[in-house]
Amino acid sequence: MSRLLAEPGREFHVLDLVARERAPDAGSPASPPDGDAGELLDARAKAAYRRRLAEIDEDLEDAQARADTGRAAQAEVERELLLRELSRAVGRGGRHRRAGSAPERARSAVTRAVRHAVARIRKHHAPLSEHLDRTIRTGTYCVYLPDPRFPIVWRL
Repeated sequence: MSRLLAEPGREFHVLDLVARERAPDAGSPASPPDGDAGELLDARAKAAYRRRLAEIDEDLEDAQARADTGRAAQAEVERELLLRELSRAVGRGGRHRRAGSAPERARSAVTRAVRHAVARIRKHHAPLSEHLDRTIRTGTYCVYLPDPRFPIVWRL
């Protein structure tokens, strides 16, 4: 996270962040990604997810029309679980994540590390953790984007 804070607005590929973490003195970027096990969800699985989401939406609509709060709540929970699973398999802009790929492993590790660090900060300084939650974006590329109207200089 210190790398992101040191250079606000600069996007870092997760492989570069992981490589620098493992070898802080290495000035070169990470090596190219290894092979992978393919997309996390194939076309058939994505179509099945879409069909099930449509069914849940119809069920939710029907439950709400009948004021069946229990059935509506159950449909909402199932819909949320399904959407969470889809978001794990599909990244921003609809890009499909690949199972076992070096960038995917790095993305997951960096995101987890940032979330863990912010959670630890939250225990001691809630406003700072809220700021970091709002301004650090993780994914294949990570960036710290503070409000330019309020410049912050970090001593790292």
